[in-house]
Amino acid sequence: MADQIKRPLPESLMKAIRATVESADLTPTEKFEAVVLMSHGYGLFSAAEALDPTVYAIPQEQWAAISEMLMTMPDGDVGKVNMALDWMNVGPSSYEEAIQN
Repeated sequence: MADQIKRPLPESLMKAIRATVESADLTPTEKFEAVVLMSHGYGLFSAAEALDPTVYAIPQEQWAAISEMLMTMPDGDVGKVNMALDWMNVGPSSYEEAIQN
């Protein structure tokens, strides 16, 4: 298609896809969904001149859990603070879920 954006996935994403597919903790459906979302997400991320993290929001509990994962990566993962800051700058925003009475 003429109007397709053609861009190879970076090796880092290929490693993440490989780790996801090889994970013993995920069902085949979970693996498939993750791979589709990673590849589509990268396409959207790389095609955008600027990302607006307020366009999409996830529950605050999930947002905080991802932030915590990024901040508590093993010590060998240098730049974890920068990754957490990047998450805040280009990742989705969060929202408080309404309390059900």
